[in-house]
Amino acid sequence: MPWPVTHILTAEIYYDSFFSHLDHKSFIIGTCFSDIRYPARLKRSTTHPKNLSLTEIQTKSAFQAGLAFHSFVDEMWNQFVLQVNHHIFDEIPHNKPMIHTMKVLQDKYLYKKSGEWSQIANYFEGILSEEKDFGVSREMVERWHTILAFYLSKPPNINDLEMLSISLDHDIINKIEEYYRAFQEHQRLNQLLLDFYDRAVCLSQEIKPD
Repeated sequence: MPWPVTHILTAEIYYDSFFSHLDHKSFIIGTCFSDIRYPARLKRSTTHPKNLSLTEIQTKSAFQAGLAFHSFVDEMWNQFVLQVNHHIFDEIPHNKPMIHTMKVLQDKYLYKKSGEWSQIANYFEGILSEEKDFGVSREMVERWHTILAFYLSKPPNINDLEMLSISLDHDIINKIEEYYRAFQEHQRLNQLLLDFYDRAVCLSQEIKPD
């Protein structure tokens, strides 16, 4: 459910302890590939394998591990942000545009956690052979890479909402922009979205690598 910056930062938290035996570039590309389902109009199940343990994910190829870890993080996000901290919706709207807004703002808040964004953006200069196995055209994969490379190359800002036009209606995007402007300085929301990163760090330390 999170946006690319949050997914990549969470993948980096887990990489050294759980996935260092896998190629880093392919792992990161995999963890970002899952959400191509939006512009490609794929069923979620096509790119989001469910209920895989870290042990199971570790046995996969780097790209497939990244793809599976994306779903692992989605589940973590849903549990921490939407369930444990559901009380935040006493202060902000509880609807789909707001959920999108939370994801966009989280990337904005967390971007400074890494200084390696230039390297990560460069990972998307070419495509992997495994990205061709989902019924998505090469042109779509290349477009997705171009979007990600640009998005990751600089701190996220409100202009990045334009990338939503490949998958969402303008009315929804306009509502997201409205919420973005209204809630970007909301202190408790800001703290909750930052706390997700800290929770991911704690969970990675609590789980004993195999």
